[in-house]
Amino acid sequence: MNKKVNSSIESNYRALYGKLFSALISKFGVNYVNEIEDAIQNSFYKALKTWQTNKIPDKQENWLFIVAKNDVINQIKRRNKSSSGILLNEEEENITEENDLRLQTILFLSASKTASSQAKIIFILKNVFGLNIREISENTLLSQDAIYKSINRAKKNLQIEFENKQLHSITNQAGKNEIDTVEEILYAVFNIGFDSFDDKIKSIINEDLCLEALALTKLLLREHQQATTRSLLALFCFHIARIPAKVINGKLVSFLEQNQAKWDKRLIELGFSYLQKPEKLNRFYIEALIAAKYMTAQSYDNEHWQEIVKLYKLLIEHHNSQIIKLNLCYSLYKAQRKEEALELMGQIENVIPSGHIYFSLVKAELSKDTEPEKSGKIMASVIDKMEQNIRKEYLLEKGYITP
Repeated sequence: MNKKVNSSIESNYRALYGKLFSALISKFGVNYVNEIEDAIQNSFYKALKTWQTNKIPDKQENWLFIVAKNDVINQIKRRNKSSSGILLNEEEENITEENDLRLQTILFLSASKTASSQAKIIFILKNVFGLNIREISENTLLSQDAIYKSINRAKKNLQIEFENKQLHSITNQAGKNEIDTVEEILYAVFNIGFDSFDDKIKSIINEDLCLEALALTKLLLREHQQATTRSLLALFCFHIARIPAKVINGKLVSFLEQNQAKWDKRLIELGFSYLQKPEKLNRFYIEALIAAKYMTAQSYDNEHWQEIVKLYKLLIEHHNSQIIKLNLCYSLYKAQRKEEALELMGQIENVIPSGHIYFSLVKAELSKDTEPEKSGKIMASVIDKMEQNIRKEYLLEKGYITP
């Protein structure tokens, strides 16, 4: 296997997969989603087999699209034992930034009335963003088996509901519910990229995934002008601004220890330009406020943590998730309100999946002063299961969690 070819495909896999899936759904419709998934995988396999160092196509997306499109046509012919109704214009075979259909595809699928919000999000994370089942599991708190079942149910529901329907027939009428779902998806994609648990990502940051989420969110704001989208953009800008300080010389640096001089000041300013108080508070605005509070704090003293606690409690009123509760738990601990933190930890432990990494790290942190042996066992278990060297090295060196 040629390393240059392999690297070229792997580095662009997610974006290419989503663009191919969206373009093929636009051409063939949701009816043929199974054939489309198989065809995309086959096109990547064929690329790995046939591309040579000096023969990598200049327009990789178009090469893969034509191969996948022909594969879908052949599958349909075999299934129907006929070529009727499969006539496509060869002159249209282009995938460019201008005709990237991922946002339209997300809006199209988000409009489903039969698939649940969770099922739609999971289906889109896999097919439009090329995320694997493990990544989705780690970021949704669902088991891998539950995710497989959810994807299959969503696929069946979408095929029935959207039979013979075209993207533009629905995306032109996208409403707030569809936009809310798109924002949730872009938020999930960004978080997966910003704090990746993929052991192939040495720096723990998949910057390309973060920037793609940012670009699609900008496009969503331009087309629909929602206050929640603006708040989401502010949050993304604040997070991306500190990527240069997150990993130094191959070592993970916790937020509180980062060299702020390395933060991208232009992105911070852009974030504040998007951070406009909406008429009605939303979760993304509050999360952006929390990020801004961290990034502008003169010191991380008790007063700072008390303010962070207030913001997380406000956030829970708008979005009551277990991860937000964990963040509140850690903030209560840092604000020297350990009894409240432990009480909340007990509530979370009853509903969060066993062995969840972040939960285990927070639990170890809360118990390290009063129950050091218990804390040490939790940390040892986490480190033993940790597959990312950069995280493992950090935990071994520091022995505590990174906010």
